[in-house]
Formats: sequence, structure tokens, C-alpha cells
Amino acid sequence: MSIHVPTDDAESQRVPNAFVKAVLLQARTFGKDVEALISAAGFSYNPLDADAAGTASVEQYSRLCLALFRSIDDESGGILSGVATPLGGTRMLAYSMINCRNLEQALLRAMEFNASCRERGESLVVHALERDSDKKTARLNYLSGDATQRGLQGSALCSLAMWMRFCAWLVDQPLEILAAGCASERPSKRAGLDHFFHCPIEFSQPCNWVEFADAALQLPIKRDESELERFLKFAPYHVVIKPLVTDQGIAARIRRLLGDDFRSEMPGFDELAHQLNMSERTLRRRLDREGTSYQRIKDTVRREAAIAYLENPEMTVSDVAELLGFSDPSAFHRSFKRWTGRSPGDYRN
Repeated sequence: MSIHVPTDDAESQRVPNAFVKAVLLQARTFGKDVEALISAAGFSYNPLDADAAGTASVEQYSRLCLALFRSIDDESGGILSGVATPLGGTRMLAYSMINCRNLEQALLRAMEFNASCRERGESLVVHALERDSDKKTARLNYLSGDATQRGLQGSALCSLAMWMRFCAWLVDQPLEILAAGCASERPSKRAGLDHFFHCPIEFSQPCNWVEFADAALQLPIKRDESELERFLKFAPYHVVIKPLVTDQGIAARIRRLLGDDFRSEMPGFDELAHQLNMSERTLRRRLDREGTSYQRIKDTVRREAAIAYLENPEMTVSDVAELLGFSDPSAFHRSFKRWTGRSPGDYRN
């Protein structure tokens, strides 16, 4: 049967070879017949060849992922320590969420499904949804597998990002991940994490977590079962490579406008609305719909910049404060502690 992917341009139907190689290398770690998977996906060449370049079709990538899942009997692709999703499990999990009232109910139902149908054995399991009323944020926590296998938790964190992409599709609205935490130590190579996350990541955490605006939990589920069936045909492509609902909402536009140079004063709300060619009322309504505010966005971009600067040992805390537009270092100390719960010095240690 021919697979057709509705799309806005031909380029978006192509998958970079790096993603194809990642699937094949994962199959190799499980001792699977890579040549057989390549054939099942319909490739006329070996994507692992040193001179292999170019892109694959969405159909080829989808078939390759499915072939991997079947060969290892795990629709999670073997990325979760101590946990496997049997064939058909993803579909049933998605169906358990699609008819929920709102995103909060859908996430809680997904956790119930995991507890009863996926998690097994003596492995440590943490799966919780928490709220911080002061920060007006929600945090989705996850840790599975032997707690000593900390080096494997980066993949689990990436799986949380994939779930946020699916959740954004469910509510048909961008869901910005404001911050994330990883149960592994900081890796020497983090291309995978950088692909999924455009926010600060704290390492050596008690569990993996993603943080987002708590207002998103009340967003209604807008998809139906027929839409879900279409989504599932290409779920690996949409949750790994190209989300159907991207982060191109109003919050993302504002972040791009603010840039990363904060030595000059940020625009006021009225000036920002003018730059975006909309009224203040419209801008406020769109921010409310995305579960955020202009102040939260300003805090987030400066927090991200502060964390990046503090990772440079040659920069003093006073240097960082100045680059972030604080004339008084003590004001930066107070703001950083409000953003992260830690002082700049504690964060560096």
C-alpha cells in the first residue's frame, strides 16, 4: 500500500540520513540483522556506508522504525532502561488519552497505563505530575530502570520531549518546555538532547523531568480517533523529527525578537505589541492561550542566558549580571535564585 504524507512542501518529506543511521545503530546494539531492516524499509543502498549521504523519504524512515520495533518487540525502540512497549502498546496508550477532557486528565491516564501495562519487575520507577503554584509551572517526572544506570537516562529525557510533542498535537497548540532535568551526568556529546531541547537542562537530577506552564494542563483535547489513526502511521517521524504542532507560537516569536543581548532594556508590552503588528489585547489573549506571559518569557530567556554564561569558568558572576542587563549584582543574585531556586555560586558548584 502506498503511503502519502500531507505536507506543505517537498523538502519536509525528507529525513536526514543521520536519523536513519541512528535507528540502524540502535538495531546493531541489539544484535539485529541490519541488512534485513534496510531491505524491509525499501532502501536501495546501505545508509551506514561511509559515503552514504542525502535523505530518506518519510515512508522509508517509518518502515525502518517499524521494522526495528518488530525485531526487538519494543515500540519504544529500546531507549528506556528496563521498560519495553509491546507491539500495539503505543496505539492503546494513545487511545486511552484521546477521549480525555483535558491534557491533565490525559497525562494522568497515560501514567496509569504505564503503571499497569508497561512497568515491570524490581526496577525503580518514578512517574509523577507535579505543580508549582508559585511559579505557575507543571513538571512531568520520569525515571525507570536500575538507578545505577544513570548513563542511560538521557534517552529517557528525550522520550519525555517526544511525549510533549504528542501532547501538543493532542491539544493542537504549542507546548513550550521551559526547563528540563536529566538523571544522568552531563554528557560529552549532547547532539540528541540539543535536538529536542531549546531550554536549560540540569544534570545529575534525582529523576528526569520537563517543566512547562501549568495552564497547559487545562487545555482541551481537540483530536478524534480518526485523526489519531492518521497520526500513528507516522508517529516516529512526527515525535522525533518534525512535529505536526511546532513551537512557532507567539511565545517563540517573542523569544526570537528579544534575542540574546540583554544589555539594553527590553521593550515594554506596548512596544512589543507594535513590533508584532497586533493590539495589546490580542497579544495578551494569545499569550494566555499558550499558558504564558511576557514577564515569564523575559525571565526564561534571561535564565537560559545566565545558565549558559555561568558554565564559562572565565566569567565572574558580576560579568554575567552585566551581560544580562543588571546594574546591581545583588539584583541578579535575587533574580537567579527566583528563577532556579539556587544562587549563582551554588549553581556553579
